[in-house]
Amino acid sequence: MQKLKKHQKIYVNRSLNMASIKSIGFDMDHTLVLYNRENFESLAFHETVKKFVQNGYPEELLKLKFDPDFVIRGLLVDRDRGNLLKVDSHKYVKVAFHGHRKLDKQERYELYNAKSYKADDYLTVDTFFAQSEVQLFTEIVDYMRRHPGQIQKSYRQVYSDLREWIDLSHQDGSIKLRVLAEPEKYIDRDKNLVETLVKLLDGGKKLFVITNSDWSYTNAVMTYLLDGLHADFPSWRDYFEHIIVSAGKPNFFTGSNPFYEVVTEKEGLLKMHRGSFLPKQVYHGGNAILFERLTQQKGDQILYCGDHIYGDIQRSKELFNWRTLLVVQELEDQLSRQEKLQPDFERIMETIHQEEELQDEAQSLRSEIGNLQRRQKMVGSDKQKEIKQQQRLKEYIDQLQRKEMQLEEIHKQIKLQIEQREKALHPIWGELMRTSLEKSRFAKQIESYACLYTSRVTNLRFYSCSQKYRSYRDMMPHDM
Repeated sequence: MQKLKKHQKIYVNRSLNMASIKSIGFDMDHTLVLYNRENFESLAFHETVKKFVQNGYPEELLKLKFDPDFVIRGLLVDRDRGNLLKVDSHKYVKVAFHGHRKLDKQERYELYNAKSYKADDYLTVDTFFAQSEVQLFTEIVDYMRRHPGQIQKSYRQVYSDLREWIDLSHQDGSIKLRVLAEPEKYIDRDKNLVETLVKLLDGGKKLFVITNSDWSYTNAVMTYLLDGLHADFPSWRDYFEHIIVSAGKPNFFTGSNPFYEVVTEKEGLLKMHRGSFLPKQVYHGGNAILFERLTQQKGDQILYCGDHIYGDIQRSKELFNWRTLLVVQELEDQLSRQEKLQPDFERIMETIHQEEELQDEAQSLRSEIGNLQRRQKMVGSDKQKEIKQQQRLKEYIDQLQRKEMQLEEIHKQIKLQIEQREKALHPIWGELMRTSLEKSRFAKQIESYACLYTSRVTNLRFYSCSQKYRSYRDMMPHDM
């Protein structure tokens, strides 16, 4: 296998033998279909703002600007306080914003870190679709901060309106019709997608699609993406054994909805499905239990690829033991930046090592001081010995003070080095998978639920269809 760049690799949390995988499923949006995020999210942002104003919110909201770089995946949204949080794997809040105002350490402590809270009570930014939504919430919160009393609603009520109107923007065509009218503006074609799908098929894998998008949108987007690019597969439907639209994930994995057949190409009319699945037939809705029964495959014979940690990955793995591959598109940029910043990381670790040595030296001095102070009480009337011990005690105390000053200085140095590195990775939130030097909650979720993860599904083309993906990093701190 050719030497791969870091963003082309597939990373392994749980060992997986591809030879045992019979079928590979794909989500569509942000998995098979990659969007121009700035154009797509900006469209969703502004179309939803219009609905706010149409429903009585101040017209000034139309001036709000979309910032494609402010919100990242893995953040938590406190809808009651209007705050946006980045937490580590132990739920400790490391960075927090109220609108565009950064909360200081004391505010974070009083609100979140002084006592336990349930992370599940907060909304998680776990899809690209959620980023424009949360970006708009942040902008409205900031508007409310700067213009008290202009919006007579709680932050939670604002978010409830936001959810309703962004869903409506997707349903009424405000977003989808614009995308379909100018697909080249909103969709980024991955030139390696056809090669990847064909390699998987030639490797004996059956392919299927399970998407929450409806039939008309799915058909139009996938036609733009794949039709006419391979002589053996003139239609996009020729690549896939099964196609399921309007799946309603995660309810597809938790519910019991029946399957319907899509019986018309244009109108998407439906009829109740009975009997076995037919190849190339398009189905609507359904559930995973019935899917396994009709395809005669189950559990770890299936690898499912998606970008949604909750809707695609967690539920399919927890409830059905499907093997999972999470698409983390941000890795393309993050890994490239991390490689360039590797000398900075090594410098941080070297400084931490110096700090540890100083701490050891300081602790030795504290022990000597304690020992001398104890022995002083036992000297009795030997004045000469007492004077010598006092001199030594003063020397040790002076040395300890110098060490503690050095420790204070080196601690500031480490903090500054980490902050500079984090700002180079992202000016607001730092590294996607970490908060400071610890794993972020998002990284912990990936570790817990994704067997594999990579920056895009087309990285599968670099690996054999019988590849044995092995996890070498399943270690405890004492193993390192």
